[in-house]
Amino acid sequence: AILKRWKLNWCDLWIDGSLCFYKTDNRRELEQRVGLKTTCIDVHSGLECGGVSPPESNPRENLITVHLRGGSTLNLCANSEDESLAWKITLLETRRNPVFTYDPYDDSYQAIPLNGYHTVYITPGAGAGMLNDLIPVQLQSPMPG
Repeated sequence: AILKRWKLNWCDLWIDGSLCFYKTDNRRELEQRVGLKTTCIDVHSGLECGGVSPPESNPRENLITVHLRGGSTLNLCANSEDESLAWKITLLETRRNPVFTYDPYDDSYQAIPLNGYHTVYITPGAGAGMLNDLIPVQLQSPMPG
């Protein structure tokens, strides 16, 4: 009854677990933000993505399905099967791994418990292993037509 079409999206995966979608590649107009640390239940890729048809000329192996709290899903299509699997692993790690804050006064890191009411801002290059705050990607997602 509802025709769904795929469209190209630009998105960033932030170190705080925010998957942000933008209308264009200049990333000035935020279209959607998904807080994976608080809403992601599971991630499937490839043939695990039942009930989803990939966009034309893309094999089923390129699909990614993010299962969110409340029963909703986020369907994405990567450019290759390897990229789809890499995204699955990255999204699952983002969901599980804590965010750490660095205290320069006592030279220590402390885990920050996140919930739906917290916002975390990360400074580029802050702390060990935080050279890249975001991972720019291009994915396709189905949009109601």
